Amino acid sequence: YMSQLPSSESSCAQPTQSTQSSLAFVDIFTSNLFAVIDFETTGLNPATDRILQMAAVVVDITGHVVDSFDTIVKPEQPSEYTHGAEHVHGISTDDVDAGMPLGLAMRRLQDISQSALFTAHNARFDLGFLHAELARVGQTWNIDQYVDTLFLSRSLDPNKEHSHTLTHLIDKYGIKRDTAHNALADAQATAQLLVALVAQARQQQSQSASSDTSE
Repeated sequence: YMSQLPSSESSCAQPTQSTQSSLAFVDIFTSNLFAVIDFETTGLNPATDRILQMAAVVVDITGHVVDSFDTIVKPEQPSEYTHGAEHVHGISTDDVDAGMPLGLAMRRLQDISQSALFTAHNARFDLGFLHAELARVGQTWNIDQYVDTLFLSRSLDPNKEHSHTLTHLIDKYGIKRDTAHNALADAQATAQLLVALVAQARQQQSQSASSDTSE
C-alpha cells in the first residue's frame, strides 16, 4: 500500500473500463471469506511501475485468518525493470533478484484467493497493478466483485470528519501494525480494519433500527 493516493482517489470504479463499484456493507454482512491483498510497488503508475512485494491474508467476517501468502516479486523481464521507492518500502534490488518470479507469484496469489472476495484499501490502486502485471505474464483474473475498505470507511463518514488513509484508520481503531509499507503487515492491518468497519456499520444499523422503532 502506497501512502500517496492517486489524484483520482475515488474508489467507486475498477481501473478498467468497468464502472463497477466496491461492494457496500449490506452486500458483505453474509460473505464467508475475504482475500485481503496489498502490494508494495516501485511507484504509483501501473503502466510503468512494478509490484515489488505482494501479500494476501484470507479471513472470515470475524477476522479469523484462514490462510496467508506473501513474497518479494522478481519481474519476468529484469531488463525492463527500474527499481524505485526503496526509501518507502525498504526492498533492495538484491531482494528483488531473489524474489519469486512474477508469473508464479500471480498464480499463487490467485490460488489462495479462490472463493474469497478480493479486498483492499484503495482497491483501484491494487486492481490497477494487478491487471497490468497479469497482462505482462499473459494471465487473466476475472474479478466480478470486490471490497474496498477506503470506500466502506468513507461511507461511515458522510460529513467527512476525518482522514481515511490506512495509517489514520488503524490509529483510529486501535489496530496494531508491525511495519508500515510492508505488504503483509498492511494486508493484516487492512483485514483487521475490515472487521472494525463491519462492526461499526452493524452498530449504526442497530442504533438506526432502535431509533425508528421508538418513533
